[in-house]
Amino acid sequence: MVGAMLRVLVISLLLLVGIMLVMTGVRRPLPAPEIATYFESPLPLPEFSLVDKTGEIFTRESLRGRFNLMFFGFTNCPDICPLTLSVLADAKAELGRQPQTVPGVIFVSVDPDRDTPESIGAYLERFDASFAGVTGTEDSLRPLLSALGVSVQRLQLPGQPSYSVTHNGTIYLLGPQAALIATMSGSPTAAEIVTDFRRVRQLHIRRRTGTDAST
Repeated sequence: MVGAMLRVLVISLLLLVGIMLVMTGVRRPLPAPEIATYFESPLPLPEFSLVDKTGEIFTRESLRGRFNLMFFGFTNCPDICPLTLSVLADAKAELGRQPQTVPGVIFVSVDPDRDTPESIGAYLERFDASFAGVTGTEDSLRPLLSALGVSVQRLQLPGQPSYSVTHNGTIYLLGPQAALIATMSGSPTAAEIVTDFRRVRQLHIRRRTGTDAST
């Protein structure tokens, strides 16, 4: 009889603790990103005005309302840009299995002298036609480049018409409030991008709303 009463008491206590945890909002910690650097305090982007691949104006407001992956490069890039865009296309295709979690992908050209909206659009067709492509004059690009710490250098030999552009290969993860919430560096794979995008998205949603979202 005593043993049965003890079992009932233990079960009742466990149920009570479970109810208290739910009521106080205590949740298990979310997994940390594997390769991404996640920012507890998002970095709001400055005002900027660029032009997208369709000729429309692209501003900070264009980023609001969804998660976005942003990458900087140029269409004559021989290696880093096509490789990264191909990986981003694979990652987006995998994330597309759960449409509610698919981010936008934005390619920002840092070579405005050669990259027109039309040429950027044709270039992105090779990877994913849904990718947004934007560019602008050096002055109009500067606020965004400075805010994200993007380093760009034009390399041209004396007397030569051709030139190349050096830039970092970082992928910038932006939240729906048009703020930087994470970065991915070091040539991540599509699988790593998928995993860390989902984890960063969960962390960001919990931080802002106090609730979790489906991954």
